[in-house]
Amino acid sequence: MKPLLVITLCLCFSISYAQDFQSLIQEGNAKYDAKEYTDAAKLYDQALEMKEGSASNYYNAACYTALAGNDKKAMQYLIKSSEKGWKDVSWMKKDSDLKSLHDKEGWEKATSIAQANLDEYEKDLDKPLMAQLEAIHVKDQTLRQLYREAEEKFGRESEEMKYFWSLVNEQDSLNELEVIKIIDERGWVGKSVVGGKANMTIWLVIQHAPLETQEKYLPMLRESVKQGESSGSHLALLEDRIQMRNGNPQTYGSQITMNPETGQQEVYEIKDPEYVNQRRKEVGLGPIQDYVKRWGIEWTVEQKEK
Repeated sequence: MKPLLVITLCLCFSISYAQDFQSLIQEGNAKYDAKEYTDAAKLYDQALEMKEGSASNYYNAACYTALAGNDKKAMQYLIKSSEKGWKDVSWMKKDSDLKSLHDKEGWEKATSIAQANLDEYEKDLDKPLMAQLEAIHVKDQTLRQLYREAEEKFGRESEEMKYFWSLVNEQDSLNELEVIKIIDERGWVGKSVVGGKANMTIWLVIQHAPLETQEKYLPMLRESVKQGESSGSHLALLEDRIQMRNGNPQTYGSQITMNPETGQQEVYEIKDPEYVNQRRKEVGLGPIQDYVKRWGIEWTVEQKEK
C-alpha cells in the first residue's frame, strides 16, 4: 500500500521506534511483500540498530536496502550476513534483489565468506543423499512456483489448469515413492545429516502426499523436531493439513481454503482462534495477520495469551 501523505509516513516511523525488534522485522517484511522497499529498509535499519540480528536478518536488510537504491549500505549488510554465517551462496548469486551489487566492491568478499561457511557446513554431510533430496526439491517446487502465472493466463477453471495440476500430481506421486524409500531405509533424515534444504524436501513431499501417508509419517517428523533435526514450523503445517483433511479445526491457521459460494480465499476453521498467534510463536511461525495477507485476507480476531 502506498502512503497517502508524508505526515502519515512520518507518524508511522515515529511509532515504529517504540516497537520491539521482532515487530519491526515483521513490519519490514510486510513492506517488502507490498513492494514498499524504502519503508522496508528503514524498518530493518531501526531493528538492527536496536540489537544484533541473525544472518537472515542482515541478508534481508541487504536485499531491501539494495532495492531501495542504497548499494553501499546494502553491501555492508550483505557482508555482515556472511560474517554471521550466511551460507546459501548459490541463492545469493542468483537473487534478483541483489543484482545491483554484483559489480560493486565487496561482492567477492561477501560471496567468498558465504562459500567458506557452506564448505564448513557441508563437510560432514551425506553429500549423495543431500544431492538426491535437493533434486527432488526442484521437481516438487518448479511447477508450483509457476501456477499463479499460469492461472492468470488461462483461468482457474480452464482445461489448461486442469492439465497443469495433473502434471503436478503426477510428479508428486513420483516424488512420494522416492522419498518414502529414503524414509523407510534411513528414517526422517535430519539437518545434521543432509542439511536444511534436503531435510525440508522430505517434509514438502509428505505435505503433498495422500492423507494416509501423512498420518503414517507424522510421528517420525514429530520425533525429528524433538531431536532438533527438523523445523517445528514444518510439523505445525503438516498437523494443520491432517486436521483439515480429517474435517477437524486446525491448530496454527496455516491452511487456506476457497469459499465455494463467494469464490474468496479464507482461513480454514481454527481451534480457539484467539490464541492462534501464541501457538504460532511457539513453533516459530509469524503472526497470522501477516501470513494471511498474501491471500488478501484480513485477520480481525483479537489475540490473547494464556
